[in-house]
Amino acid sequence: MTPAPLSKSVFSICLVAISVTTNAQSVSRTEALQIARSYIEHCWQSTSQNVFHGKDARGIGVDTPDRDGGHGAPLSACWRVDAENIGVAYKWGGLDTPATFDLGIRAGKAAGDVYTAEKRRHDDAAVSDAAVGIDCSGFVCRCWKLRKRYSTGTFAEICRTLPSPTVLEPADIMNHPTGHVLLFVKWLDPEKKQALFYESAPFSKTLASERDVNEMVAAGFKPMRYRHIR
Repeated sequence: MTPAPLSKSVFSICLVAISVTTNAQSVSRTEALQIARSYIEHCWQSTSQNVFHGKDARGIGVDTPDRDGGHGAPLSACWRVDAENIGVAYKWGGLDTPATFDLGIRAGKAAGDVYTAEKRRHDDAAVSDAAVGIDCSGFVCRCWKLRKRYSTGTFAEICRTLPSPTVLEPADIMNHPTGHVLLFVKWLDPEKKQALFYESAPFSKTLASERDVNEMVAAGFKPMRYRHIR
């Protein structure tokens, strides 16, 4: 039996669906982790010009996560002045690549700008042009090769929430909608309680960290998967 031809309206809908699928931004899990490592393993040379604690030309407070900044982060997670450092500095609202970060560093810009409750209250208005670096959601956006910036509060637009953290796969995320986001790397135990993550830590830099996933869930983190990850 010969199938009936598609009506013009149905045919148009099919073309739109094909176009959306074809044009969807996608990234493989391997690519995402490679990009993440390019941030975490990035080496850069600092000078005293990259230290800033005060207000920029627009009156925005800037506080670099250098070793003498006194932010409460472990010294190993902060960068050192006049030394070779590893890991791109955290910057509230930052979306730099390692290459643009280096350009800013050589131009004497502040190396990062730590998270504060005040910055969260002011959101985009608290992003300083005087600093370079990347924040937690910017880091995930870069790892997933997104062309549009998303935040912890809007990742739900392009992700689906997983039924349980136990089904996390490499390059999925644990996301707190009003807080932090981390990129899942692998499980560290058969019980799937301890895991390795890559993140841009709010008081320091891009780094690898080990976390208790049950504690994360209790704190409000949710396991999520980018809809176009391969």
